[in-house]
Amino acid sequence: MDNNQVPNNDQLQEVNNPYGTFQPPPAKIKHSGPGIASLIVGILSLVLYIAVLALSPSAAAEILENPDPEAMLNNFYVIVIGLLILASLGLNIIGVILSIIGLALKNRKKAFPLVGLILNGLILLIVIGFFSMTVMV
Repeated sequence: MDNNQVPNNDQLQEVNNPYGTFQPPPAKIKHSGPGIASLIVGILSLVLYIAVLALSPSAAAEILENPDPEAMLNNFYVIVIGLLILASLGLNIIGVILSIIGLALKNRKKAFPLVGLILNGLILLIVIGFFSMTVMV
């Protein structure tokens, strides 16, 4: 607008309005579904690892009572512990994948996928580190 022109009514309202122009409120961003699932899977795997720790003394007691390798393979607690560890590892891998998907989604909150990635990734690294240390010994 030139200095010589008279402003129209809309231009006057923009200049004289101390509050600025009306902007609609931003749309609410939803939580990420895969992120929530990732967090739930991480918590479930953590519960399974706690169950492994709870069953370990029973398995150790039976192994100490009967140190025969054939009997160890048929030990109920050893089988259950092995299956729980494999299931938990699988859940952690699924949790990491779900959290990466949740972080990649646009227009979604990133809190749950981030917490799920940290939880599942940390548990996965600890378990892999533990088993790699037992192999080295």
